[in-house]
Parts: sequence; structure tokens; C-alpha cells
Amino acid sequence: MLLVWAGVLLVFGGVLFTAFKGNWGARFRARIRTDSAAGLSPRATWPGLVMVAAGIACFLAAAAPS
Repeated sequence: MLLVWAGVLLVFGGVLFTAFKGNWGARFRARIRTDSAAGLSPRATWPGLVMVAAGIACFLAAAAPS
């Protein structure tokens, strides 16, 4: 059960990190760059994507038969 909750927290935190990084980062750099999707590049949001992947790995580990 601990792995399930760890997975929930990692996926939820990763999605929030990616969303806030994309929205707030691009908004503050709007004057410097004209590209509106600059904050959504994988280079800028890789920590959030790693958190989501780790959460999915926790879900799979919890679902594996012992």
C-alpha cells in the first residue's frame, strides 16, 4: 500500500510541476522569447517527467504478484 501512495504522490507532483513550469516559466520569459511553447519543452520539464515515470514504476511494482 505504501508503494501505491508513493506512486500517487509522485505522479501528482510530477504533473503539477510540469504544469506550473510550463505556465509560469513561459509567462515570465514572454518578453525575452516569442515562442509560446518554450516552457513545455522536455528539456525544461524533465524533472516532472521523471517524477511521473517513477510514480508509474511504483504502481507497477505494487501490482506485481509476489
